Amino acid sequence: ETKILDTEKGRIFVEILEKNPHLVILGGGHVSCPVAHMAKMLGFHVTVMDDREEFLTKERFPDADERILGSFDEFGEKIPVYENAYYVIVTRGHLGDSACARQILRRPYTYLGMIGSKNKVKLTREKLLGEGFSEEQLNSIHAPIGLPIGGHMPAEIAVSIAAEIVQEKNRYDVSYIDGAVEDAVRKKENGIMITIISKSGSSPRGTGSKMFIDKDGNSYGSIGGGNVEFQALKYAPEAQHGEIRKYNLSNQGGANLGMICGGEVEVLYELL
Repeated sequence: ETKILDTEKGRIFVEILEKNPHLVILGGGHVSCPVAHMAKMLGFHVTVMDDREEFLTKERFPDADERILGSFDEFGEKIPVYENAYYVIVTRGHLGDSACARQILRRPYTYLGMIGSKNKVKLTREKLLGEGFSEEQLNSIHAPIGLPIGGHMPAEIAVSIAAEIVQEKNRYDVSYIDGAVEDAVRKKENGIMITIISKSGSSPRGTGSKMFIDKDGNSYGSIGGGNVEFQALKYAPEAQHGEIRKYNLSNQGGANLGMICGGEVEVLYELL
């Protein structure tokens, strides 16, 4: 997990890094719209694919990063392999479900969920078993998809799907790198990396959250927004490499910083 270890030789910050989560929604029907909206709110890069052009409009999916038109048989050609991918299969029939599932099962994924009635899921499962996929592979599919909260309306079903995805994503405490931060680092830009290395109590962002400030003063990513982020940005030009500063967000400290979260964060400054 991403955390500080106290050892005989001092404190060590251990950081487990993963690509930002990428959600691929296969099927552009009525459930997909609120799923895409919620996923974007949760920080996912969102891709929606359907074989019907009229279902992939900007009006239906204003939050989607990508809207891809094509046959589900072309899924593997249209959507590249991604390291930290979450797949939601919500096509209109078991043929589309099977076409997507068989291609996803041959690539790495963090989460694979498939909507449908028990009968629809059973048909898809039997079809894939007949094609040589193992019970172990098929047992990794969340089907029927979503946590059992009894939802019936599209938005309620979307909540159950989003909740199950969040549950899976948060099984381990890892750090996710904001795409803009990663791009800046890969381009070897000079600047200051600010990282939350520990937190106690409540705080807007978790351990491992990062913000990068380039030599022109542009910032990428976030360590929580508000006045804490303002103070960190303000102090950054004076920071020494490896310097650690604490920001108190308890009621008293939080009031001074314009935040009353109740907690404390330690921030590491690194000069790159």
